[in-house]
Amino acid sequence: MSGPRVIFILPVRGGSGGAHSVMQEVTALRDLSVDACIAVNERNVASFRSVYERFDWIEQGVLSFVGPKDLSKITVGADLVIATTNTSAHTIAESLEGVRSPSFRVGYYVQDYEPLFYDAASIEHTIAVGSFAVLKNCTYFAKTRWLCDIVQMAHAHDVAQVVPSIDHTIYKPGARPKGGRRRLCAMVRPDTPRRAPRRTIDVLTRAAAGEFGPMDVLTFGVDAEDLAHAGFTLPDGVELIGKLKQPQVAELLQSCDFFLDLSDYQAFGRTAAEAMACGCISLAPILGGAPEFIEDGVSSFLADTTSPDSVTSALQRMVSMSDAEVRSVRFAGLEAVSGFTPVRAAVSELKAWGFG
Repeated sequence: MSGPRVIFILPVRGGSGGAHSVMQEVTALRDLSVDACIAVNERNVASFRSVYERFDWIEQGVLSFVGPKDLSKITVGADLVIATTNTSAHTIAESLEGVRSPSFRVGYYVQDYEPLFYDAASIEHTIAVGSFAVLKNCTYFAKTRWLCDIVQMAHAHDVAQVVPSIDHTIYKPGARPKGGRRRLCAMVRPDTPRRAPRRTIDVLTRAAAGEFGPMDVLTFGVDAEDLAHAGFTLPDGVELIGKLKQPQVAELLQSCDFFLDLSDYQAFGRTAAEAMACGCISLAPILGGAPEFIEDGVSSFLADTTSPDSVTSALQRMVSMSDAEVRSVRFAGLEAVSGFTPVRAAVSELKAWGFG
């Protein structure tokens, strides 16, 4: 490849929205002749490669490192090294300790505002906040104006806004059977409090009981054992699909009319956007990045998810639409996210980095 060498530091197992973003955008960068790759810590690399085995470049383009010293060897010859999590920012900084003039520039792909993940008195919160101070002359970039503004206000860093990406080869409309009951689905994440698992299950319970009219109610993202371990129980009438890979999530969304994300906030709102790309109408949090691609009642729906009345009102508006109104919102949703392509995302990133 003749383009710049760019390395994303991504110390995760794979399967999260942030990892999906990096994988599909690195794929697009490589198609644009950029020598882009991903470095995953040794503990997670086997899982990461398994999750993304469908990518044909993964053996050559996913590297493994043990710690900061090992990372310093991998980054030799790079033009840009990018943190993707708060811990990876610290790892990059440690790998550069004692280096007066690094051979590469550094970047920080802010995928969420991670200090919000932790209690303010915790060491994890301190580390997350500190990640915005450890990289010198850093290029910050994020996929929503909401994230850009938070980092600017909290840390006085300019943040370039880049285009979000959806894998439209997977997330695309599918033929729906004619007639039959409408279908509503939601993802439950019991180990992530900000994703509001209790709130989500409570609303699914109400929907399954017929409060919002006759419909089939489904949930995914977790298996029965994990639910039980977390102390949650699904009521009769809610079908548990289980843990799904990306193509299976897309198939489910293609078969459903409505998708619920009742998280406290979403920095972007990836699954809501992916649902819309599948022709499934979303209800997403008004706090965060979703309002940047959802016009309430036009392309999908928004609610103050911390307010039961707001959620109930939005859900009632959504499910009470006529078939003609459903088609109109569905088409508007498809149009709203159609520009979220990995190529557009990659080009916007190259410009943010000064390579475009």
